[in-house]
Amino acid sequence: MLDNKLNEVRTNVGMSISELARRSKISRQTIYSIEKSERENISTLTMLSIAKALNKNVSDIFFVDTVQRVEQKSV
Repeated sequence: MLDNKLNEVRTNVGMSISELARRSKISRQTIYSIEKSERENISTLTMLSIAKALNKNVSDIFFVDTVQRVEQKSV
């Protein structure tokens, strides 16, 4: 699953959701849903547009959650 720290990065650079939406040309609703982890699939173009608007690398904002839960079945 793709995880993100968009809210943290955006607030650290002092940018509102509206300003990020304007600069990235991504809707406020989409940015909000990404920040709340409500979107499972985020396009590469969306990630690139957001990162560019924040003057960051994509990997500074978006990453793969490497912690996986393994369920063990009883034998």
